[in-house]
Amino acid sequence: MINSAFVFTITNAVLFQVGWFVCILCGSFWAGVFTLAAIAFHFMIVQQRRDDAVAVLIAIALGLLHDSLLLHSGQIQFAESAYLPPLWLVCLWALLGITLNHSLVWIYSRPLWSGLLGAIAAPLSYLAGVSLSSAEWSSPLVEVLPIIAILWLVVLPLHRFLSLRVLSYVQRKTTGLSSSHSRS
Repeated sequence: MINSAFVFTITNAVLFQVGWFVCILCGSFWAGVFTLAAIAFHFMIVQQRRDDAVAVLIAIALGLLHDSLLLHSGQIQFAESAYLPPLWLVCLWALLGITLNHSLVWIYSRPLWSGLLGAIAAPLSYLAGVSLSSAEWSSPLVEVLPIIAILWLVVLPLHRFLSLRVLSYVQRKTTGLSSSHSRS
């Protein structure tokens, strides 16, 4: 018998990988369509919706910050926009957000390891993504890839830190509201 949690974890990972290719190869329109469908599917079947919503929103915020830093520091450029990262790249961050509590939880829950893995995997992902998409490097790779690696030393640990803080805050507010309603 196949464990449903295992099937969900594999589906979650495959959804991200397919989404990576759709976002990189098909541009913003199809990236948006795929990401909306993937997120809708994810939130229909997942039980921890609040945790995952926080993960997605923080991933998008960190992604916008990360990629805007690369864009405005002259490391990368996008055909679609000179001021903000394109929608297809934002979609990749949203898709990453739905993996963190599921198929990537094994690394995400270990800040040191997630930072180290991010410092290795993210430059490789950007290298592949830029070669397949409309993005272009604006600086030499020997300059850009170490910058991405350094940023990713903190991206996943920072994401985890922020997620836990936001969820703790929401939990306190929710518990406070429940307590005040029960006293009424």
